[in-house]
Amino acid sequence: MAIDPRKIREYRQRMNDRILAEEDLTIKRFFSLDNQTYREGTLDAKTKELMGLAVSAALRCNDCIFYHLDRAIGLG
Repeated sequence: MAIDPRKIREYRQRMNDRILAEEDLTIKRFFSLDNQTYREGTLDAKTKELMGLAVSAALRCNDCIFYHLDRAIGLG
């Protein structure tokens, strides 16, 4: 079965929007932490995404694998 990356991205965005609409401070803090983690720093964002991809593969998390692979490709 072929995976449609656009549908996955759209679904993820809808779910993120839905979650953030709940106005839950803990969730907002988690999203903020995640965003800060992938900022450029000692390691560049692509390296961090590739590390996330490796961990996702080790954990066998298909959604996570797609997310980090998609982001790493987007970063070049």
